[in-house]
Amino acid sequence: MTLDWTIPKGTVVLVTGGTGFIGAHCIQVLLENGFRVKAAVRSKTKGEQLVKSFNKYESALTFGIIEDVSDYYSLVRLAEGCSGILHLASPYTYAVKDFAKELLDPALKGTQTVMEAAAAHKSIKRVVITSSFAAVFDATKGLQPNVVLTEEDFSPLTYEDGVNASDPAVAYRASKIVGERAAWDFISQRKPSFDISVLCPPMVYGPLATTELLSSLDNLNFSNLTIWKMATSGSATPVPPTKGPVYVDVRDLAFAHFRALVVPEAANQRFMVSAGDYSNQQICDDLRDNLSTSRAKHVPIGTPYQNTEPEHFTTDSSKAIEILGVTFRPIKDSVLDLVNQLYSYIE
Repeated sequence: MTLDWTIPKGTVVLVTGGTGFIGAHCIQVLLENGFRVKAAVRSKTKGEQLVKSFNKYESALTFGIIEDVSDYYSLVRLAEGCSGILHLASPYTYAVKDFAKELLDPALKGTQTVMEAAAAHKSIKRVVITSSFAAVFDATKGLQPNVVLTEEDFSPLTYEDGVNASDPAVAYRASKIVGERAAWDFISQRKPSFDISVLCPPMVYGPLATTELLSSLDNLNFSNLTIWKMATSGSATPVPPTKGPVYVDVRDLAFAHFRALVVPEAANQRFMVSAGDYSNQQICDDLRDNLSTSRAKHVPIGTPYQNTEPEHFTTDSSKAIEILGVTFRPIKDSVLDLVNQLYSYIE
């Protein structure tokens, strides 16, 4: 029932990271459900491209320019008149040299600034934080066969661990838990008039909400670029090992964001949003079985229908299913829709 929604239909929701892979899908779901959206973007060009992508919604989507999401005064101005915030903007790159400056500080200060900006406006009732499976998983424990990970699990990494990390992957994982903990600390210490909801997705796959924002395939988000490169690498190419063996479709994740924003029971709750296990061999099998012949011939054959991956942890998203009403697409739908979309883009 929309009458019970925490955020009233027709009101304005601020979305940080709105031009990103997940953010654009979140904007689409919000618009489809009768909300107005204000996207925080880094440039006028990006903002205009975003608005053009959703032009059928006319004036329901606007944008404001903010080069740095940790810019408090700019973010406060953008948040004025909003009823909720989806905070997705956070660095995701391993091509870094200064872990603190390029990963940890943007994640930490970005979240802190979003929380402060929300506190500056009594109209804001909820902030949804996009965290990560990286904030759940303790990589020092290995693959943990027979272990079921849920939203009750937290990475033990600290800011100092990230700064002193031996490689960017550890620093990135630290940035996610540090950013998330900043939100929980704000709630417990400041007790603001708004509440939060935190989502922890694993690898995110699926088609783009729009190709309008895609300048070239080289600029695809990391997870989808990995799929595209594998799907076009050639039949004799070995199937690469699966590095992140749990996934969620971007469309299901976007729906989870929407529901986390409006469902009263999501207040100050954390959710694992994972569809379950997959392997790269399974993806290749699905693509070869379902793509057209001209496209399927470029997909690695590997060892068809055999799972040669080591045993690993599983995930339990029953809380998200029960409270948010999320359902999960199979990995086949995610990768097929993506690969066919990208072939159409280049042809």
